[in-house]
Amino acid sequence: MNLRRLNLRARRNGIGALPMLAGLVLASALLRLGDGTAGSLVDLLSEATTAHASADPAADGDEVAALLAALEERQAVLDTREAELDAKAGELAAAQEKLNATMEEIRVAEEDLRELLKLADSAAEDDLARLATVYQNMKPAEAAPLFQEMPPDFAAGFLAMMDPVAAAAILARLPPDAGYAISVTLAGRYAALPKE
Repeated sequence: MNLRRLNLRARRNGIGALPMLAGLVLASALLRLGDGTAGSLVDLLSEATTAHASADPAADGDEVAALLAALEERQAVLDTREAELDAKAGELAAAQEKLNATMEEIRVAEEDLRELLKLADSAAEDDLARLATVYQNMKPAEAAPLFQEMPPDFAAGFLAMMDPVAAAAILARLPPDAGYAISVTLAGRYAALPKE
């Protein structure tokens, strides 16, 4: 059906083809917009339809042209806003991707650090165990002066790793005050732990 037939049919029904076409374009725009501008465009359409009630065809053409110009202007504003939103969405996606990559790097670094700390703890424990074995294999008379110079908690740590017989022989050769301080420290090492 061509535009003339549509125009004749619409005129028989009391509506011009251009206002009807503008109404269809406006309805399509309203469905696309959905952001609050629909009310103002509906008002424009309502005014155009009310104004169309006049029988002046020239006035109808001017109103339709004005309505179409307003719709085109509004469409241009919406296209600009859509382009800006698309650009911001792209920036946000890039920032999210960068954040995800940084978080993954941090996670890998944390795992590496945990492994390094485990290795360091294991090496330190091995070193202390070896040193305790050295002290245990020394003659008690030679080891006692070394333990006397150590802070009580440090000496207690070594004695706890040693064979009880060797530890007792070293403690027996310490002056009473040093032996007492180490014994108290050794006995109280786990006193602060919660009881089950």
